[in-house]
Amino acid sequence: MKKLAAIALALCAFGSQSVSAHNQFNVQSQDNEVSGYFNLSSLQSELKSQPSSPNNVVKFSLSDDLNNHIRSTIQFNGHTFNLELDNANHTVHISGVDVDGKKLINSQKLKSNLTSVFRDSQIHIDDVLKVQSKLGQESKVVLFKFFEFLSTYPVGTPIEQTIKQDFSAQGWTDLCPYMGKNKTAIWDVTYVGVKTKSYKVGGHGFCAARCGAGCPMFGDGQYTQDCLNHDACADVEGEQLGVCGDEWTSASDDFWFSPDCETPPSS
Repeated sequence: MKKLAAIALALCAFGSQSVSAHNQFNVQSQDNEVSGYFNLSSLQSELKSQPSSPNNVVKFSLSDDLNNHIRSTIQFNGHTFNLELDNANHTVHISGVDVDGKKLINSQKLKSNLTSVFRDSQIHIDDVLKVQSKLGQESKVVLFKFFEFLSTYPVGTPIEQTIKQDFSAQGWTDLCPYMGKNKTAIWDVTYVGVKTKSYKVGGHGFCAARCGAGCPMFGDGQYTQDCLNHDACADVEGEQLGVCGDEWTSASDDFWFSPDCETPPSS
């Protein structure tokens, strides 16, 4: 009995740990931080690496000072991506550097790799959310939002951005009440003018109006007018940034600060 009590005390003191089979995934927690790694499954052939190769490992960490500041780091293939979320001042700072510390500019290849990293991260959501720590689930979700946001980052753009919540008229128009109903998207193309198109909120095969990549990986998702406008622009114009740059910028603060819907998205 004393031995069991000692083990329990040690777990409380040093945090908890979860390890999957074949050392493909590891997460551990201590106080207000979670960290770990997972092996990539989708990039082995592209990176020409074995499962145990350092190039095939994604390392992650997230800490919360419990005073409205969250920091997260993602590392893979020599690249380091940092996030600082200030919930008090409603700002997010994102940055990415290469192995030499030089600022990363997103390329088509890097974007493809970040998309693969994001997809593989989804496999481990439940394991990270359930690991015991002082962090609440809301804080842990920020890690996976970081993976997702990087996967949507426009090609040709330096991975260095500060996002501030737009407080004008709340900063977003909530489309959750319109789930499954048609709403009109509006975007502007230089030298062409304003364009519009009607979409079913939560539909069209990519969860139209949802803030983020495709349909939600956890929760019910965030659905706003700015995100609908960018979805429509990207859908029609075929660009994430380019002519849709203003729409992407307007949708970014919605992604980080607008609330989740309470109604599941319509297919």
